[in-house]
Amino acid sequence: MAPRLDSAARRRSILDAALPLFARKGFAATTTKEIAQAAGVSEALIFKHFPTKTSLYEAIFLTCIDDDPEYSRLLSLPPSTTALVQMVQGLVLYLVVEVPANAKERSRHRLTLISLLEDGEFMRHVYDSVRKRFLPTFTAAVHAAAAGGDLVAGPVGAENGLWMADHLCTMMASVCLSGQSVVPYPCGRPELARQTIWFILRGLGLRDEAIAAQEGASRFPYVPFDTNSLPNPHQAFPE
Repeated sequence: MAPRLDSAARRRSILDAALPLFARKGFAATTTKEIAQAAGVSEALIFKHFPTKTSLYEAIFLTCIDDDPEYSRLLSLPPSTTALVQMVQGLVLYLVVEVPANAKERSRHRLTLISLLEDGEFMRHVYDSVRKRFLPTFTAAVHAAAAGGDLVAGPVGAENGLWMADHLCTMMASVCLSGQSVVPYPCGRPELARQTIWFILRGLGLRDEAIAAQEGASRFPYVPFDTNSLPNPHQAFPE
């Protein structure tokens, strides 16, 4: 007999079952009956954990933030050029390296696109949370980099700079949803991530010397990620 799951584990199993269904069919077309069947539970148990289908939908969004220690770490960084680089790096490595390599993350990304094709409600929650939680830390880092002489203010403000960086990386993840990029990038994913980081930081106004100094100090494109877990820089990715 399979071990009985505790409440937290059961809740997680329901979320894990619901994610690919929502990602494949969208919110409106996915029924709680289908979710219950996929999770191996009754509909009544689903409603015990999530009073409505909408609350289940929202919980999927919240888990991608609240269960991510790296997101929490980035939010706690004191304002600095290094903090700005690490925040951009985190965004790039998640969407340019991790999503293309991980089937579950690609399912989560499909949910992003399905939401935009439907009513956008899921992504409104995502971007509203980013604006409330992440933007203040990001903006403070931009201002600190400018005050330290590492960043030259230009026509792109910090908030739009964040959104533009996100949109670029989101599209770069989207072209890999089949499991293989449809864009013939002339380099492997780690090098592509490095170039994307440079592209975004330059767009924000960071000086080339400052970017090179961060890179030279081994602060990107791999820290705080484990370099041993990344693909070979000379290998095409994904396969």
